[in-house]
Amino acid sequence: MKRILAAVLLFLPALLAADSPITPKDFIKFTYPGDIAVAPDGNRVAYTVRHADLEKSEWQTHLWLYDVSQANRRQLTFSGADNYSPAWSPDGNWLTFLSERDPYREPDDRVSESTQLWVLPIDGGEARQWTVSRTSIRDYQWLPGGNEIIFLADSPKPDSIFDRRERLEDRGMDEIVRDSVRTKKTFYLLNVHSGESREIGTIDPGVREFDIGPDGRWIVYETNYTGEYNDAQHYDLWTLNIAGGDTTQLTDFPGPETDPRFSPDGEYIAYLNQTTPDIEFAQTDLARCRFRPGRAAADTSTLTLDYDLAVTDYLWIDQDRLALEIADSTETPIVELRPNRKTNRYLRLTPEVGNVSDVEFQPGTQESLFYRWEDATHLPEIARYHDGNHSILTDYSSQLDTFVTGTIRKYTWTSTDGQEIEGLLFLPPDFEENKQYPLILTVHGGPYSRFRQEFAQYYLPQMYTGDGYIVFAPNPRGSSGYSDAFGKAIWHEVGGHMGGIDYRDIMAGVDALIRDGYVDSARMGVTGGSYGGYLTNWIISQNNRFEAAVSMYGIFSLFTDWSNSWQPAWEKMYLGLYYWEQPITEQHPYVKYSPAFHVKNIRTPTLIMHGTNDKYTNLSNSQEMYQALKTLEREVKFVVYPGEGHGLSGEPSHRLDVLRRAKHWFDEHLRK
Repeated sequence: MKRILAAVLLFLPALLAADSPITPKDFIKFTYPGDIAVAPDGNRVAYTVRHADLEKSEWQTHLWLYDVSQANRRQLTFSGADNYSPAWSPDGNWLTFLSERDPYREPDDRVSESTQLWVLPIDGGEARQWTVSRTSIRDYQWLPGGNEIIFLADSPKPDSIFDRRERLEDRGMDEIVRDSVRTKKTFYLLNVHSGESREIGTIDPGVREFDIGPDGRWIVYETNYTGEYNDAQHYDLWTLNIAGGDTTQLTDFPGPETDPRFSPDGEYIAYLNQTTPDIEFAQTDLARCRFRPGRAAADTSTLTLDYDLAVTDYLWIDQDRLALEIADSTETPIVELRPNRKTNRYLRLTPEVGNVSDVEFQPGTQESLFYRWEDATHLPEIARYHDGNHSILTDYSSQLDTFVTGTIRKYTWTSTDGQEIEGLLFLPPDFEENKQYPLILTVHGGPYSRFRQEFAQYYLPQMYTGDGYIVFAPNPRGSSGYSDAFGKAIWHEVGGHMGGIDYRDIMAGVDALIRDGYVDSARMGVTGGSYGGYLTNWIISQNNRFEAAVSMYGIFSLFTDWSNSWQPAWEKMYLGLYYWEQPITEQHPYVKYSPAFHVKNIRTPTLIMHGTNDKYTNLSNSQEMYQALKTLEREVKFVVYPGEGHGLSGEPSHRLDVLRRAKHWFDEHLRK
């Protein structure tokens, strides 16, 4: 009897866990694939996995290897530092990666940056450091021959700069001069046999993505010249001759040209552009130009103008075919494009439901596309499209087997002007159609973003559904994933504005849920981060229908946001003017559409959370909101996270606290 009792007690935690909802701590401890890199033979996939060290409150990223033929995986790196950006040598014998582990440095080196290029012999052996760069390496790529690597790093500062800094610090002078000279970027050529590297060319500070031509002689790169985030709409393409170091401007069109890639035969360079320049919420299309060495682009054309959905990423399959990642409603499929055809140019390859990212292709691997894939019931996995079939290779979603989870349902409704809008409903595990549930309305950021059918959602809806809530995730106008006009609907040029049709679309969805009998209208909460934080603030300033709100790193005053963000162009893009270009009246858009100027209407108990290092929506937004609500004697709580940037996810302990506090706030106010 004692043995039976002991056995029951031994397995009791597992039995209880099988019926348990997912908690924030469970969610943070889940692991799954990140970036992937496919070996040239297509039989091995290297990938990254991020782990949470809750004791140190650190994220650690390690490399893993999946063997396709053996269907097994193993961890490759174990150091306490982050290891990422895996890439295979052309012969498949070496796996290179970037690592922040403590590197070897020359004795006279006076800099502390540590991201260097490391290499693992794939048949066994310790990782070795392959570069001794004075500055951290930003990106790299193998040359086709397999003997050399191009890497990009910040140009090193001369010793005189460090000498001057030390003298000033010794004198107690620690002033920060804004907009001082920005650091340029330098391309280097590394010989993997000798370990020696040489400078190819020093370019401006804005260099970012680059690709190497199939003959190994040319680099194409994108730059916005300044390196400032606010200039994200100013990217052009340039080419660099590896042997001589001379550069040539390839494109000079309005708006950004980004993500350049050579075709396999080197005849073309493909890239992404936009339907409308200078606004970040314009639809992105795939374009290409003919490559003429040392000359500007020729025969430029946008290839996907007939496909009214955004191309979010792409790769060449061969010179006549490309694989596109398409933002399509709540899905992200791979669509094959044959640009030289006049009809039947597009073919969807992946399943109707699901989201792909990080697509990889190796010529000669039996036409296999590898990618990261996830849907409403799976964590991200490594998957493959081969011989007309989509298959999941890894089994990270087995981590969900011991938990009870809800279901996701696509939900559509008609907005106030007759436009059909859609979103996602996250339902409790034992959902009953004729029962009313408390509601958590979640609002995505962006606003040019979207909720997708995926399990690993930022707001962790399964935390709520497991406790009897319905979570509503709408994609109102202004979201991505739909038509170009849909994404531009809150733009001033078409008569829209933030807090306008997007707000009405969302509230129409809430009303539809109430009419359908799913929601207890007396127990509703709302939450959002970034632009979702703005709309959360806006919603509770326009009505008092919600019993609780959780506002995360949102916009309160458009004046304050413009003045403190590292992207002041954002307000100008949407509203069409700087605040001083129109008399400050109640009709001024910075006044009219700011929750700050409607704050007296707010009666909803509000939890505000923000990070001290947020460069997008500065902490001052939430500080002003807290100050106003406190002065008005409203119920409000303000939590500030030291060192956190946009998203409140820099440290696992902070992420855990954000999720727990939000859940507790809603439980406290909606479970009365």
